[in-house]
Amino acid sequence: MSGSFSSVVVSPPLIRHDVFLNFRGEDTRDNFVSHLRAELRRKKIEAYIDERLGRGEEISSALHKAIEESKIYVLIFSEHYASSTWCLNELTKILECKRKYKRDVIPVFYKVDPSIVRKQGDKYAEAFDGHEQQFKDNIDKVYAWRASLTKAAGISGWDSRAIRPEYTLVTEIVNDILRKLSLSSVSDHQGIIGIDNHIARIQSLLHLDSPAIRFIGIWGMGGIGKTTIARQIYHKLVLQFGSSSLLLNGQEEIERHGIHRIREKCLSELLQGDHTFSGSSFSYERLKRTKVLLILDDVNNWDQLKYLIGDIGNFGQGSRIIVTSRDKQVLKNAKADEIYEVEVMNFEDSLKLFSLSAFKENRPIETYMDLSVKVLNYARGIPLALNALGSLLYGRTREAWESELKKLEMLEKRPDPKIFNVLKLSYDGLDEEQKDIFLDIACFHRGQEEIVVAQTLDSCGFSANIGMDVLKDRCLISVLEGRIVMHDLIQEMGQEIVRQQCVNNPGKRSRLWNVEDIYTVLKKNKGKDAIQCILLDICKIKNVQLHAKTFEKMDNLRMLQFYKSSGYRNDSNVFLASPLESLPDSLKILRWDAFPQRSLPPNFCPENLVRLEMRHCRILEQLWQEDQHLPSLKRLDLSYSWKLTRIPDLSQSPNIEEIFLSDCVRLCKVYSSGFLSKLNSLRLNGCVKLRSLCIPSNILSRSSGSIVLHNCRILETFSICNRTDVVQLYGCSHRSIPPLPEEKRSGRYKYKEAAGTSLSQHDKLRFEFLQGDASTFSVDIIEEKVCPGLEKKEENKKRKCLDVEKKEKKEVCPDLEKKSKEEKKKKMCPDLEKKEKEEKVCPDLEKKEQEEKKSVCPDLEKKEKEEQVCPDIEKKKDQKRRRIQTNSFYVVCRIAKTSTLEC
Repeated sequence: MSGSFSSVVVSPPLIRHDVFLNFRGEDTRDNFVSHLRAELRRKKIEAYIDERLGRGEEISSALHKAIEESKIYVLIFSEHYASSTWCLNELTKILECKRKYKRDVIPVFYKVDPSIVRKQGDKYAEAFDGHEQQFKDNIDKVYAWRASLTKAAGISGWDSRAIRPEYTLVTEIVNDILRKLSLSSVSDHQGIIGIDNHIARIQSLLHLDSPAIRFIGIWGMGGIGKTTIARQIYHKLVLQFGSSSLLLNGQEEIERHGIHRIREKCLSELLQGDHTFSGSSFSYERLKRTKVLLILDDVNNWDQLKYLIGDIGNFGQGSRIIVTSRDKQVLKNAKADEIYEVEVMNFEDSLKLFSLSAFKENRPIETYMDLSVKVLNYARGIPLALNALGSLLYGRTREAWESELKKLEMLEKRPDPKIFNVLKLSYDGLDEEQKDIFLDIACFHRGQEEIVVAQTLDSCGFSANIGMDVLKDRCLISVLEGRIVMHDLIQEMGQEIVRQQCVNNPGKRSRLWNVEDIYTVLKKNKGKDAIQCILLDICKIKNVQLHAKTFEKMDNLRMLQFYKSSGYRNDSNVFLASPLESLPDSLKILRWDAFPQRSLPPNFCPENLVRLEMRHCRILEQLWQEDQHLPSLKRLDLSYSWKLTRIPDLSQSPNIEEIFLSDCVRLCKVYSSGFLSKLNSLRLNGCVKLRSLCIPSNILSRSSGSIVLHNCRILETFSICNRTDVVQLYGCSHRSIPPLPEEKRSGRYKYKEAAGTSLSQHDKLRFEFLQGDASTFSVDIIEEKVCPGLEKKEENKKRKCLDVEKKEKKEVCPDLEKKSKEEKKKKMCPDLEKKEKEEKVCPDLEKKEQEEKKSVCPDLEKKEKEEQVCPDIEKKKDQKRRRIQTNSFYVVCRIAKTSTLEC
């Protein structure tokens, strides 16, 4: 037992998500689930939602983990829920966690009878007939799904047919979740040890029964647990207030979004959903009528706090404001009624928290007790350090523990030991790639979307998902609402590791993110081969001129991002003293907004580029003089480059997935001489001079494939082709469009509107949609619309021609009009003379005939009027249906299952 943990009984995992939503996306993602998710966010309830649209039959290990780390499960049963094996597998895992960890389950029956779910009737029966055929070799799995549905449907839940409107249902469900979150005790197995004591003491300071407005400060060092306390207080008290707002990690949010936006967001939430806080006297009057709960976490600047809160008198009676800060003086300056100090954990609580991370139990294994006590002495009761050290030592041998303790002893002997020296042990235990991933996140990616960060790291050649999972296991990062969360102290530790690489010369460090450091390196041309990444907002740096050989010695540079942050309209502050001679061939990610050169340096070999993004380039005319081979390129973005006249043959980038060329107003042609099998997104909106687009690909057969061609006014040739013709449309204009076969006008595919380009004067337009398998792909004309005013213009032209012709004839023969009228009457009615005689005998004869006809055909009068105005009206109606709108051209078509073509 001394060498391993083989006999340890695994206790419940740590809670990372408040709620896990189980649902079938096609039924509810864009309606009920989107409304529920928005309300959960508004109430600051962290919900895990699987964002992947394309899903297989088996759920991933990451999803298994997310289910285990969620406290409440919401099951949304819809009409076609049972057809998804993914949903059924999730359901089975959820019920296992309910039984194993005593978790709460909330069923929601969305437009489906609970009895149908319980007994698997109707659509559920059809779905299970299919499952039994598909899994006949594993029929026990199907029986397990049936049992899970029966059990889940027997739990008391919410029926959408009984509670209307939908908004009321969503509100009731969220309030139910809040009640369950607030009533459930914060137990030891969640890793939040001793928090009940903190909450009880803070509640006593809040004087919740008093009608007065009270402001409470929570003060303590970094890593002590202030954010956790703030979140738990919010969930416990939120139902007692009319409206609420919770800002977590305030310093980070202010840096990312700006303090004005954060203030508007908080005040808008307090006004219960208003998207803009006008600051008008009426807005403040509304606030004064409302009892609010406002919690601001991690605000360490007095001016910022003053701006965020404003005058406390603006809030309604009984309101409570809670602010956490590392700086006690900030809370004193704000005149907090009480300041609560969060002290370090005592020995017993420290031992419990450490044991949960190191042993997955409430107590250490007996043979490790002596080593555990030593670790606690170094962690000094700081929760962040206890979690980090416990995660580092979990599952390791006694010898490994002793080795790590020796490192801690060395740190203790330093004259000024800091907490990040203790945290650094977790970093030291990573392999080289994991260290690179950690440092990249600490320096560049904290707070960004997890998916975007993973894509960036993958582009740099790392195994992003594996590496990030290791960082999560070591408590170095976490994910909240899809974004990377890293504690301030851990980020500071990572950035300090980089700074220590060369304290006095930033040009010899691996990563540059500080504006002053980058300015020094660029201005004095101090960049060395140690530099791997540079990230700079080019609107925030002082004016700096680059030398022709600025990047010459940066042989290991893999990421160079000179970007313009949103909201900045001014030009780049980075200039060229002379044209760049080269860029490092090692570059994998190159982003340079407002690139100040007509083309990329001729000596630059871009074979390693994965992403090339150069937006808002006013000078750029072309990428290279000659086409370059770009085997690794996945993303090309040259949008808003107004002088760009050509791009290379895209066949040189066989792995390209995204092409963005929006508003390249001088670009005439986009083409590929080879087939692009991975192309998923093509945006050419605003390319007003584009005449030809020819890209052989299967983009429109992809579920997420998208082509956008808004405002391509003179497009003549548009070709998207594969191997075998299915549908070809030639000469598409307002004058002619070949009729599609009747079988192509039907189908059960979803359709998107393909809204379009101005093509009224271009009869040469050519559309090609070519695809190999007719059974999986089709383009169906669902609706063709006529240009507003087009028919009217044609009628006016005809009238003018007729008027001229009449005038000429009248000059030759003055009685021509009278004679022609008589002739027309005779043609229309050969028995005219006979009828006139009959009318003299019986004046009401015609009236009687009309009444007889009307009794046979009630709509006779309407039809006769239409025929008088236009004898060929039925024919014209049919032609109108088969026309395409030309001045604002669009065809509504079915293209695969969810692909979009936007013209």
